[in-house]
Amino acid sequence: MPDQTVAPTSVPTGPLQTGHLQTGHLPPEARARESSMLLGIGFDLCIFFPYIIVSVWGGSLTMLAETVRGGLLLALEVVVFILLRRIQRGQMSEYEFGSGKVEQFANLLVGAAMALGAVWLASKALGRLLAPAAEVAAHPAMGMAVSAALAAVNVVVNALAAVSLWRAGRDGTSMIMIGQIKSRFAKVFASVVVLLAIVVAAIDEGQVASVYADLGGTAFVVLVMLAVAVSLWRASLPDLLDRSLGEERQAAINRVLVAHFEAYDALLAVRSRQSGKAIHVHIELGLDPDLPLVRADALSRSIAAAIEAEMPGAEVVVIPRCRA
Repeated sequence: MPDQTVAPTSVPTGPLQTGHLQTGHLPPEARARESSMLLGIGFDLCIFFPYIIVSVWGGSLTMLAETVRGGLLLALEVVVFILLRRIQRGQMSEYEFGSGKVEQFANLLVGAAMALGAVWLASKALGRLLAPAAEVAAHPAMGMAVSAALAAVNVVVNALAAVSLWRAGRDGTSMIMIGQIKSRFAKVFASVVVLLAIVVAAIDEGQVASVYADLGGTAFVVLVMLAVAVSLWRASLPDLLDRSLGEERQAAINRVLVAHFEAYDALLAVRSRQSGKAIHVHIELGLDPDLPLVRADALSRSIAAAIEAEMPGAEVVVIPRCRA
């Protein structure tokens, strides 16, 4: 009998790539992810343009730091949102083992943008530190007060967006949502400190102390941006490369195969890897050519179910092949 392949009994669809998503009928949790991200983008757009105007007019470097960071993240949020929509609608099927690496790469870009922005802002802060008196003369009256009012609005906006993202992504099944939640909560924390720094600068507006308070807020924003960048890099870089499963999980696969040893003729291939939290197992079995397809299918399903029981959430593919 010629070598032939029976259709896999377990297809690696993943939590965001199930077949019904391709028809446009998204489950509630998928719609919640998109709605929360869209809400955050809308909030950021509403606050971003006033920030540009006030940071340029008011002369606050802290406001400029928030504007740069907000603009970079806003652009990346739009890209990530488009990626999320494609994933949830099954439009990333060209990635055989799921879209985990694409999601990790998106987080890597967020971290890179933050790091570059932080370096540029640090250079601007150094220039102002060397000439604080000149900066006092350049600041318009009430510039810091207006900046403080807008910064207060930004705190509220970031808090609302963070809560919305957390509610939609707290199940931890999407690396995109995890990255966005981390980034948004970092923005909330930073925006509170930024508000305090600008309020202090506004109280003593027109004095050199106001410039130093503004620089202190800028330094904090730079440090937060660098910390988030490092955090995202550490989370995404290792998983951009395939990782082998740990010994305990490999032993679990071996136990299942040994338990079914008498049911198949040969073990042709066992491939496994981990990308982020996703575990992929691909097994090829050599079967007796006289074995009925129904029994071959039942065997493959039994092995796949046993491995999934050992490793909940794993994507297991068992391919039975008839040996010549």
